Amino acid sequence: MQDDANYKKLEELAKKEKLELFKISSVTGEGVEKLIDHVTEVLKTLPKEELVEIEDRVVYTLQDKDQEWEAYEQDGIFYVKGRAVDRLMGRINIEDNESMYYLQKSLKNMGIEDKLKELGVCEGDTVKISDWELEWYE
Repeated sequence: MQDDANYKKLEELAKKEKLELFKISSVTGEGVEKLIDHVTEVLKTLPKEELVEIEDRVVYTLQDKDQEWEAYEQDGIFYVKGRAVDRLMGRINIEDNESMYYLQKSLKNMGIEDKLKELGVCEGDTVKISDWELEWYE
């Protein structure tokens, strides 16, 4: 009985506010089809939005500063500096063979090895990576 009284109050409020009210039941499905039909009709009346052409779309990307590094040669010494190599060297134990293998693999994967070769590094050259001074070998 209370529910009917509340529904009547809701109907009155909907009329007052000029809103459409649909009584539905998710259990029995009563009224759901009528609601869907109404929504379909309303959707047909909405203005169509213009599609954005791909050429008009701008894609912004953030560069990950953790991956930044630079390599250069000065007075016969090759320098590799930057946040990425600082982080890498923080994980390296120079006295451990596996750690050194990881360093070599990382230098290759990060493109540092190719950049040093492009700069002219040769076997036996000094390479300073962050605060570490190493002898280059292949």
